[in-house]
Amino acid sequence: MKISRLIVKNYRNLRDIDICLGESVILIGENNSGKSNLLRAVTLPFLTDEFNFSGKNLSWIDINNDAKKEYYKYIIENQDLILNGTLNCNDLIKKMPIITVEVQLKADFTENYFLKDLSYSIENGDILYGLRYEYKPSLKLNEMFDLIKHVLSQEKIDESSINKVKMNLLPTEYYTYSVTVPDKGSIAYDTLKLYKYTALEAERDEFSKSKERLGSKSLVKLLQMGLTNDDKLKVEKEYNHFFEELKNISKMEHIINWQEESELKEAKNFFEHISILPNMPPMQTILNSIRLGYSDEELTLLGLGYRNLILLLVLINSLMGKKKDIALNILTIEEPEAHLCINNIKLMASFLKIFTLKNKSAQLFYSTHSTELINKMDLKNIVVVHNGKAFSLLKELKEEERDYLTKIPNLDLFKLFFSKKCILFEGTSEEMLIRSYLDSKKELSDIELISFHKGYTKIIEIWKKVNLGTNNKLGIIRDYDYQEKAKKDHEKYDDGKTICVRTTDEQTLEPEIVNTGRNYSILKNKYGKKLGWENMSPKEMQEAWKNAKASDMLTICKDIERGELLDLQMPKHIKEVLDFMKNDSINYKEKNHGN
Repeated sequence: MKISRLIVKNYRNLRDIDICLGESVILIGENNSGKSNLLRAVTLPFLTDEFNFSGKNLSWIDINNDAKKEYYKYIIENQDLILNGTLNCNDLIKKMPIITVEVQLKADFTENYFLKDLSYSIENGDILYGLRYEYKPSLKLNEMFDLIKHVLSQEKIDESSINKVKMNLLPTEYYTYSVTVPDKGSIAYDTLKLYKYTALEAERDEFSKSKERLGSKSLVKLLQMGLTNDDKLKVEKEYNHFFEELKNISKMEHIINWQEESELKEAKNFFEHISILPNMPPMQTILNSIRLGYSDEELTLLGLGYRNLILLLVLINSLMGKKKDIALNILTIEEPEAHLCINNIKLMASFLKIFTLKNKSAQLFYSTHSTELINKMDLKNIVVVHNGKAFSLLKELKEEERDYLTKIPNLDLFKLFFSKKCILFEGTSEEMLIRSYLDSKKELSDIELISFHKGYTKIIEIWKKVNLGTNNKLGIIRDYDYQEKAKKDHEKYDDGKTICVRTTDEQTLEPEIVNTGRNYSILKNKYGKKLGWENMSPKEMQEAWKNAKASDMLTICKDIERGELLDLQMPKHIKEVLDFMKNDSINYKEKNHGN
């Protein structure tokens, strides 16, 4: 069973989120984009197994700022109608912002019995199952309305003065939360307890150092799940053996003994019968005395990276395996790569991938800034978060498009979607030339380069969504492919403001370089003898360079990087993209192609 769809409205910076989800969910985005808020939101409809439970009853600060602004605008525009009774309590309540988090659940046929009480609709012939969390006005509504009227009666409210009384105009002490089946009503606790979550926040350093709490809850849970009946019997026998040894070593007359001074003749006989008896505690009590370690070292003595790695592995392991009394176990983790070196990040990535594949009753949600963690996972599990909005690659890309991206070595989605300036290009020669040119120009050092070969349109669409409202720029340098339609499909995104698309006029890069400006003469004078170009025409030089080894291009690129070819001009299609990247004009396209 898994959450297949998540809908969030008015929670913190998440105004309106509606995304499809994969088997696991990997959130990527810049700092303060909304990743932590999304991780928190998904847990609200479920019971908790988290260590630091902060409760489900939210507060004024949890309500989306835009939703609050919309409500306050309504108050300002209608305050006279509220005071004279034209607008009543019910009218106002309808305008008050409500936080909702809805999850749709999907299970295979063997798990359908878990969902029988969660059905609420039919869509395209499929039954929909889910839970909805709501945070809304529900307590003493008339009393709340009287408070708002009282505030408005004191003075006329406008956009500036409302900030002084905004808490009383939206009094969340009259709010409460509920968890229901969408459009149906309340849900029984016995059903709800089948769905639980554990949350591990990024600030887990103190927890990972605690001797009392270091993985103890998860470790005990893991041991209880893993111990067989024979194991439990063996523990009991060994525990009794411990007491027998203690009894032999520690005679009670050495501990409690005043018989030598006693006036009673029966004293010695009495004290000889005082004994130590085993007091077999419950199995959990025995297990609670166990702490995590690494080899013979207490875990609290190890470095922060090791502590966090082992803590996460034990926590995740405790959720593995199907239990009869749990339909779905959700684990949310902020930045599992925190404090880990590259080798341990790889170890964590491998473990998370296995966890995703093997566990039907557990679903993992985590945020990350690690390319290593992303590249090890199926791209259908990635959700891009930006400025309170979210885009699922499961929905945004077709399966063949995701497969193509997966095959690109070391594809860095962070650079692609979140760089201030990024250029996509095709071909090894292009990469060598452009990188060397950028290295020679300090003013262009902030440009990221990514090798790309197809699927531009879908990537551009996602990039536009992610970068809406920013000043970030995307440049695309295409190879000539004889496909005029593809060329037009890509170049239609060239808006002169945020995106610049250019296509080479030649099949390969070398002829473009030779035919640009004075490049032929510059190359002939510099490399004529060295590369055998001394007596060649431009056409012959082009053919010789095309058929040469990559070492010739490398030689030239190294000289560009060292600043020895300052007069060498970039081919027109590359130059225009680079000029676009460094140009601060509002509309580069109009400036250069206004006619």
